[in-house]
Amino acid sequence: MRSDRTYGPAARILSRVALLAAVVLPSVLSATPAAAETRGYVISWFATAVNTRDFATDCPLAAKDNKTAADALGPARKDTAMVDGKPVPTSSYPAAVQKDPDIETIKGKFAYGFDLGGPAKNKFVDPDTGGKVDNQLWRAIGCHSNFARRPPPEMPYSEALGWNAMLDSAPGWVMQISGADLSHDGPVTVTLDRALRHVERDARGGVRNNVTYIIDPATRSHNELSGEIKRGVLNITSGVIFMVADLPFYTQVDLANAHIRMNSDNDGSLEGYWGGHADWHAWMYLYTARPAASDPVGFYWALRKLADADPDPATGQNRRISTTWRMQAVPAFLANVDGKVLATASSEPLGSPSQAAAALP
Repeated sequence: MRSDRTYGPAARILSRVALLAAVVLPSVLSATPAAAETRGYVISWFATAVNTRDFATDCPLAAKDNKTAADALGPARKDTAMVDGKPVPTSSYPAAVQKDPDIETIKGKFAYGFDLGGPAKNKFVDPDTGGKVDNQLWRAIGCHSNFARRPPPEMPYSEALGWNAMLDSAPGWVMQISGADLSHDGPVTVTLDRALRHVERDARGGVRNNVTYIIDPATRSHNELSGEIKRGVLNITSGVIFMVADLPFYTQVDLANAHIRMNSDNDGSLEGYWGGHADWHAWMYLYTARPAASDPVGFYWALRKLADADPDPATGQNRRISTTWRMQAVPAFLANVDGKVLATASSEPLGSPSQAAAALP
């Protein structure tokens, strides 16, 4: 092959122009705004947000006797339920129990959550943000042994069993975050869907990063929400979320007035909270279907009393209760059934690295 010195003056000029273009053009392109991008994630952890920091303050009656609410389920308490004059299992018919067991509920002032517009007398203080929040679900169940004395982010006992079983058998939940440039703050669209298969575990039993999942084309679990990345934190303050799940976990996640707050870690994973007003009957089904490790009767009556949204027009009974779940997600590639890649996995945090690091609690 000959050197460009043998090509003559014109050839040498063209060669130098090409070299200059190769050096300058990338820098020019890099100065233009980044193209829109979409990052993908798979939900790797999901549970009721516990917050037992001071058990004696939260549950003074139980703490006095060094007990939790579950310890009361003995000879001192005998629930009975009657339907059509015949006795029936209390766990299957908690509404038919003849007397409210009046279990102890949370008296402390701290709980994770969001301001959902509830009355001031019901408000907690969020330990991370310091803001006033609504979380009547935690008030109702927080003194029970499934939830009490479990520091965040520990998963409640019954939910841990159900979640880990569902993780290996049921289709996973996936999430897309789309924006003009996800390395900076700004408006985003968050899309939630169900995958066509279960998630993949890593060698330590967690959920693997960077696996490809096909999104279920059925629309029942399809959700699109508008939000923003602010100081490296993903925030959504309104919307509706409905996700199908499977026993032995919840059969569904059904949130009205849905809120999301998720921090972005330096490996690209997300951790934070989903909250809103949940259908408390649907939440109860996990505990009436698997009553051995819980108190379905006590939970039912406590949730019924403390439910704080969506009154039934005929009876006035609230059908929803303010709720918060803690969740985690790891980067994943997402594609449709035709094989088109819709979202790519990224190990980069949302927002600028300095913003994301400052936002983590």
